[in-house]
Amino acid sequence: MSKQQTRKPKKAGSSGSHQVNWLWGKASVFETIEAKRWRIYELFVTAEVLHQHKDLLKPKQKEGVELEIVSETHLNELVKTTDHQGIVARVSKYPYALMDQLLQQIGSIPVPIESGDAQIDAQIDAQLSEPQSGSKRLQPLVVLLDRIQDATVFAGILRCCEIASVHGVVVGTFCQALVTPQLARTSSGAVNHFPIVQSDNLTDAARSLKELGLSLIVTDSQGGNAICDVDLNVPVLLLIGSDTLGIAPELLEMCDLHVGIPTLGKLASLPPALNASVILYEARRQQR
Repeated sequence: MSKQQTRKPKKAGSSGSHQVNWLWGKASVFETIEAKRWRIYELFVTAEVLHQHKDLLKPKQKEGVELEIVSETHLNELVKTTDHQGIVARVSKYPYALMDQLLQQIGSIPVPIESGDAQIDAQIDAQLSEPQSGSKRLQPLVVLLDRIQDATVFAGILRCCEIASVHGVVVGTFCQALVTPQLARTSSGAVNHFPIVQSDNLTDAARSLKELGLSLIVTDSQGGNAICDVDLNVPVLLLIGSDTLGIAPELLEMCDLHVGIPTLGKLASLPPALNASVILYEARRQQR
């Protein structure tokens, strides 16, 4: 077995530096490795973890990732916590997707068509099925987030997006929480499963997606059509704003539909993450 090494990382500067993007925990690191979306520079593991997962970790060396066997004490020093489960990765800044890439992806999605013939429809289902998510013949679904500052709220929305198998999420650069290793952990790795675009101009981003046929829908606690009465079996661009800042007026003016979520209690609205979960679930329920 390899002798334990406790040297400090060569590229990252001093161990435990807050300038370093540390990602830790088996679930978070292994999922990031398998997704191959987020670049990993170095892996620091205990001998025990390397022995248990060598089939996954050893091949990373051939891809240029430095792999070091270290003590648990050294891992504690790197990330200033003991819940690393024996593995820490030094990763790049999160690789936001380009708007053009998302537009190209949305433009290539086959439009679901019902032939009226059950046998033909079943064949189309098989051809258009998505093995990675198990979803079939789903309409394009993109989420547009306006100034979600709270990282926990952002993570909750991203987790809802992953469960609903959205095709992408678009966020702004102003008053918007960033995708970080901590957010990746809080979102249960959702950031690895769909493109997240960071746009300087959300209005332009919304306009480009609407030009592809997506309907811009926003939740409205003051009224609008009840969600159960709305046809969501269409390409949807769901707009979600923050509790504190709301939604920019220019985006509200672009909305095609205001949807209300009926409540039975005294509170008139749900927090952003729950708004997203209800609308996303209903859209996919109708489409399936």
